[in-house]
Amino acid sequence: MELRNTRTTILNQGDADAKREEIRQYFHATYTLDEQLYETLASEEAFYLRPEPLRHPLIFYFGHTATFYINKLIVAGIIRERINPRFESMFAVGVDEMSWDDLNDAHYDWPTLAELRAYRDAVRAVVDEKIQTMPLTLPINWDNPFWVIMMGIEHQRIHLETSSVIIRRLPITMIRQLPLWAICSETGEAPPNELLPVTGGRVVLGKSKEHPLYGWDNEFGRQVTDIEDFLASR
Repeated sequence: MELRNTRTTILNQGDADAKREEIRQYFHATYTLDEQLYETLASEEAFYLRPEPLRHPLIFYFGHTATFYINKLIVAGIIRERINPRFESMFAVGVDEMSWDDLNDAHYDWPTLAELRAYRDAVRAVVDEKIQTMPLTLPINWDNPFWVIMMGIEHQRIHLETSSVIIRRLPITMIRQLPLWAICSETGEAPPNELLPVTGGRVVLGKSKEHPLYGWDNEFGRQVTDIEDFLASR
């Protein structure tokens, strides 16, 4: 399975059967890539550390990306039964530096890594079954049940970035190098910063509901901005 060069799915064109398999492969590649990221942790102990003080231990994020699928499938009415209600509550909500965030580890009974791996396997099987059996018509829009699947996949890919940043803050002894995550070989002096002229004009922000790619709610709604007026206000 190709992991490094996956691309998000075009949602408004193609054959339905081919699109179903494309989404299925995209899901499995993303799910596997997520798990491979955590393979860089050298020991189980590393999962229970909190290298970023404003975030949960890494075990939370390893569970969070899986429980997200189940919680959203429940809300959408696509599935009726939970796999593990305790996990789907514990791993549901992350941290946003808000007053109600609970970072007290004494309030959490984190599962073992083996328990969480088994749970993730069960989630993968449920989502795979739904991708293979749910009716699929194109385009995939907000009202399409496959929108929930795409939401889970793109959410998981967001956490590839955020979790990797947290992992970088672990002690180096807690990390092991793997071929999938090669060390950057580019070195040298950074180029100097310089100011560039910006030509006046109009910029359209946001996208319509007919956009061919998945998007989050804050990406929709079109707004036209006059660059010259914007620059004059700075």
